[in-house]
Amino acid sequence: MSRIGVALAALALLVAIAAPALGEQPSVQNIGENSKIDWTNLVYIATGDGAMPSPQEEPNRARAKLKAKKYAEMAAIANLLMAIDGTTIDYEATGKDFMADATIKQKIDGYVKNVQISKDWKENVEGSTIVVVEVRAPMFKNNGPGQIFLREAPPEEPSTTVETSVKVVLKPDKVVKMTNLVVKPSLEEKPYTGCIIDASGYKLERCMSPRIRKQDGSEVWGTVHVSPDMVLDRGIVSYATSLAGAKSNPRAGSRPLILRATGRAGGRFFSDPVLSDDDASLLLAEDAKSGFLDKFNVVFVKDPVL
Repeated sequence: MSRIGVALAALALLVAIAAPALGEQPSVQNIGENSKIDWTNLVYIATGDGAMPSPQEEPNRARAKLKAKKYAEMAAIANLLMAIDGTTIDYEATGKDFMADATIKQKIDGYVKNVQISKDWKENVEGSTIVVVEVRAPMFKNNGPGQIFLREAPPEEPSTTVETSVKVVLKPDKVVKMTNLVVKPSLEEKPYTGCIIDASGYKLERCMSPRIRKQDGSEVWGTVHVSPDMVLDRGIVSYATSLAGAKSNPRAGSRPLILRATGRAGGRFFSDPVLSDDDASLLLAEDAKSGFLDKFNVVFVKDPVL
């Protein structure tokens, strides 16, 4: 598959970023001073401001506010485009690489120009009245910009070869006190309903195309056949910032298989949890019983800080 093809499929997998469980703080990543991404709700957020013309410049104060609001909206949309521009696509390319494509950029430009204002307010700055506007854009739903990259990926089997661009880090970024996990094959009448991979301590990064890998870098799962409709509806992988949050995530179900990552893998971004060979074999064996991977019932536990 070409790099563009991989990136398009990767964007389709942006659901890697589904919401944490109730009670956990939303994961918000600042892209710039005036733009950010709410990874919990899969929303781009940006603000812009505009100064109200003085009474001498515009005696009609209602019209003055409308002018300032329009200035602020234009600034907010520009900042929103910056947020989209900087979004990580996969660990080998960033949004900026694809925003260089004139056709894609034109489509995104056309989209953000139609973004609706979520709220606006006034602020006083050194005696001047400033109107601030906030705009929000869903990544996928309601014809969000992410849909531009969606396509139906052809069915592929997980690769058993080690990708040369993939690096594996087995040393944790920090020591995390772990609960003793007793992992056993499920009973025939009570198969596992989902999978939780606890990668806390390894500084796992969010990615639009995360995979599960073995310690040699080969893929266990992640290159999947996925339809845009499924992506828009519920996503591929969920993230939680605690094991308790992962267990309460609907993706895990009532009997999740809980595995402890032994490392992280990636290239420019380290987004793939690594499993021991035994755990990788168990994961695939249990999936064969109930098909939870095909249902995308997967939750990654990562450190709270993005």
